[in-house]
Amino acid sequence: MPAPLSACIVLYHCGDEVKNALRCLEQSNVEVAVYLCDNSPEEMAADQLQWEFPGITVLPQQGNVGFGRANNAVLPYLQSRYHLCMNPDVTFDPTLLFRMMQYMDAHPNIAILTPRVLNADGTEQFLPKKRISVHYLLGGLLENRGRIFRRWREEFTLADLDIHSPVPVEFATGCFLLIRTGVFQQLKGFDPRFFLYQEDSDLSRRVLEQRLGSIVYHPEMCVTHLWARENTRTLKGCLRQVRSACKYFMKWGITW
Repeated sequence: MPAPLSACIVLYHCGDEVKNALRCLEQSNVEVAVYLCDNSPEEMAADQLQWEFPGITVLPQQGNVGFGRANNAVLPYLQSRYHLCMNPDVTFDPTLLFRMMQYMDAHPNIAILTPRVLNADGTEQFLPKKRISVHYLLGGLLENRGRIFRRWREEFTLADLDIHSPVPVEFATGCFLLIRTGVFQQLKGFDPRFFLYQEDSDLSRRVLEQRLGSIVYHPEMCVTHLWARENTRTLKGCLRQVRSACKYFMKWGITW
């Protein structure tokens, strides 16, 4: 019988942090079919991981094909009820996945469940929860340059609200995204035109535009993410973020 949950991690020059993520999946109190989509097959790291974690399936890609396209490589293999997209630098407690699945079982209108994302020190990362717009993007890129940008960032992430119970949102972070497998298959996964950044914004919008269900943020479901925020700390990262945002606005229209 197929596992009720599948999970995909995209590898690209990952260090040992991915082992912690795989241990979390292995130790979960629910059966998980785990896939590693390897965007750096020349390193042979996935082969070593497959030896250490013999239950996983490795899907080598032909070089770095991008985050969304690599995640889509699992589509032909999925037979689960729920599918998890997660970064290699995310960890969580053994009961989390079962609790998230239970919550979605009890609320069949939910297409995607997105958790509270914490830093290693336990503080919240406050990732976006609203639909991307130009001023929200500027808030993320320039939040350290003035109060107005910080306020825009707080609005974008709902950091200005005190949220203690599940609420509908417009965005689910791609670092840890639990989606109904049927919905993920119906959407044909991520739009491969987004190489990196905004593929999760686009997926979230397609779920809502096609009325496939709601996206719910649940503050009691927590994961830890070792977030580097390259997009705001390096020129290369900023340019990647801006290019992806331009693709998003070309597809969906520009909103301030």
